[in-house]
Amino acid sequence: MISRKAQESIQEIFNYVKKVSSVEIAQKVKSTIITECKNLSQFSGYSKERYLENLNGDFRSITVWDYNIIYSITQQNVNILNVIHTSTHPEKRKNI
Repeated sequence: MISRKAQESIQEIFNYVKKVSSVEIAQKVKSTIITECKNLSQFSGYSKERYLENLNGDFRSITVWDYNIIYSITQQNVNILNVIHTSTHPEKRKNI
């Protein structure tokens, strides 16, 4: 399940890449991020998100292009919480 916040972040990434590069590259980045989000339901055992270890929950992340997909795992679902640039300050990562 992709949260509204993650959907908005993906759209912001698309808009940014389109602005600095091209529509084609922006679409490729967006498509790759969405594909990786969907693939997490088949394998979700990526590394724990170290900047969120102090929060309640099992937060994990995977890096795609220059973006971290932050997600949590429950018994039934993989929940995509946000997609952020890898250079995002650790304190801002907590705004999931």
